[in-house]
Amino acid sequence: MKYEMKIVSDREEIELAPKFNLTFRWTEKPGPETEGQAVFVENKGFLVQMKTYEKNPISLHNEPDGAVHLDSCMEFFANFNPQHDDRYINFEANSNGNLHCKIGNSRKDRKVIRNLVDIMPETKTDVHESFWTLELFIPLQIVSGLYGKSEFKSGDVIKGNFYRCGDALPDPHFGMWNPVETPKPDFHRPEYFGEIVLTR
Repeated sequence: MKYEMKIVSDREEIELAPKFNLTFRWTEKPGPETEGQAVFVENKGFLVQMKTYEKNPISLHNEPDGAVHLDSCMEFFANFNPQHDDRYINFEANSNGNLHCKIGNSRKDRKVIRNLVDIMPETKTDVHESFWTLELFIPLQIVSGLYGKSEFKSGDVIKGNFYRCGDALPDPHFGMWNPVETPKPDFHRPEYFGEIVLTR
């Protein structure tokens, strides 16, 4: 699949960005309806907002880079320079805003982002009666430091996927924007990333 990521000058302009929706597989019962938007804030970084219609989310893992995928969790996996690098970053946050963030080219041997750069992604969550939201901001300094790419323009392509999960919830579920065609749940499959194309 392809998502057009708007290049904007201000974070508030994300309201004008196209929406993406997640679909669920691997379990009989689908997960909570989940949608999102994403933009590139010029010269500043990447902004992702996601919304999931889940009541009383569970978030038990609040240690740095903890197992938030076991909780009520939304995620963004991205390779910001796929033409020259096969590594991707997994940004995973539970409803408390606790972030799990590593880089590598597969599920194994991933490196913790906080040990590689001096600045961390920003997360903000808001829990409401029937839904909760995640705002994830990835400063350009992180992308530049890890990928050596600091300039992004219209037509540039990022590879990635957006996810919703809750592996240890009473009703486990696995949602994704771009289909992952594996027999069992596995989000660490960059061959199933979709194209995220920057556009004005």
